[in-house]
Amino acid sequence: MTGKKEKDFIKKLKLAMLESGFNQVSLAKKIGIKSNSVSQWLTGKNNPKLSTLEKVAKATGKSVNYFFDNSPVGDGNNIVHGSHNQTACKDTVSLEKEIELLKAKQEAQHLAIANLALRLEKLEHKK
Repeated sequence: MTGKKEKDFIKKLKLAMLESGFNQVSLAKKIGIKSNSVSQWLTGKNNPKLSTLEKVAKATGKSVNYFFDNSPVGDGNNIVHGSHNQTACKDTVSLEKEIELLKAKQEAQHLAIANLALRLEKLEHKK
C-alpha cells in the first residue's frame, strides 16, 4: 500500500472498530487472530491478508471495499481526506467527541448487562 492509502486504511479501520464497539483485543478474538496483529495494522507495521480483512469487514458490518474506497468517513465531513488544516482540526475535535460518546455508550451497555446479570442471579436464587 502507498503511504496515503495506508493512512486512509488505518483511519477507516479505527472508525469501523469504534462504530462496532471493538477494541484491538475484542476484534482479534472475534476473528480468531492475535491482538498484536491488529496492533500492527493500526500502526502501519503490517497489513491484513485479504481473507483476514474479509473477517474484519464481516465483524464490523462493513464491506471490504469500505477500507479502500475514496468515500468520506464520519458524519459527512471528509475526515479521511481532509486537505485543509482547519478542516482537519475540526474533524479531529469532532472525531474525539464521537469517540468519547461511543465510550460512554459502551460503558452504559456494560453496566446494563451487569445489572441484568445480577437480576437474573437473584431470580435464580429465589427458585
